[in-house]
Amino acid sequence: MNLSVSSTTCNGNFREDLKINKTIKTKRGTYTIDKLLGEGGYGLVYLVTSKKDQQKYAMKIERVSKERTSPKLKVEVSILKKVSSIDRERSHFVKMYDRCKKKDYCLIVMDLLGPNIFDLKRKCRNLEFSESTSFNVGIQCLESIEDLHKFNFIHRDIKPTNFSVGTECKNNIVYLIDFGLARYILNGKGDIKTPREICKFKGTIRYASRATHKGLENGKKDDVEAWIYMFVEFLPSSHLPWRTLNRLEDVLLKKNMLRVEWPKLFNHSRYMKLQLLLDYIDTLSYAHPVDYNFIYSIINGVAEDNNIDLTSPLDWTIKK
Repeated sequence: MNLSVSSTTCNGNFREDLKINKTIKTKRGTYTIDKLLGEGGYGLVYLVTSKKDQQKYAMKIERVSKERTSPKLKVEVSILKKVSSIDRERSHFVKMYDRCKKKDYCLIVMDLLGPNIFDLKRKCRNLEFSESTSFNVGIQCLESIEDLHKFNFIHRDIKPTNFSVGTECKNNIVYLIDFGLARYILNGKGDIKTPREICKFKGTIRYASRATHKGLENGKKDDVEAWIYMFVEFLPSSHLPWRTLNRLEDVLLKKNMLRVEWPKLFNHSRYMKLQLLLDYIDTLSYAHPVDYNFIYSIINGVAEDNNIDLTSPLDWTIKK
């Protein structure tokens, strides 16, 4: 299970209050904490057991304090409520079963998930996905971003660790997780919010859009640009030229150079047409809608040209 949370450590006393075997009651149920699954800047994620049905769930808990006046979980609850209207058979989002606000913390109870995409790739032979898995996972990740955008939220931290697969029979489905940096982009009148003049850097340097580097407001296009960088990393024998760099200005320079040095990414010409993805996303402005069908057509076209079977089993589902 990997429900990602932010990178800063939570208050130690808060964690101490949530010990193993502790019982947490809500209006809808009673849960026993089994173990800690992950922790971060705004939350703790626990494996819990429901007293009602003895089922295992993930419980994300966020501390509430005077300093923390705008709970991140509030945004996550809003998103999970919105996306619950998507058909479960094609949804790339976990189901939320319960939520509750206590004096010192708020929580949500949701589906357990399997490993994240980053960890799955590390376990593959030569630390690489097969071509079919690279394309399949890339498409599923894009579908989840598109679905999130339909509800006018942007994620702002697209990266492999924020995508996980389901458990058991759903281990071939990719789920988008961790909405701690997500933002609703419409104002009270239903129009796109006026972009702020200066925005603090949010996200992950390796995958952040160029606009993010420049302190510009993020729109839907910026999630997709981050997805393009991530998709490049999925492809066999492919690495981002800035993978070892940490300075914002150095990484931005490399991202600018990528526009003219795309052919150097690969030792063959099989993926040359994927540069059309960058060419297209670079034409979009902050408020411009994204033509997802065009993006899918490019990906599917490259897959067809190279006889990549998008129906092949994902690498981690094949019994060895």
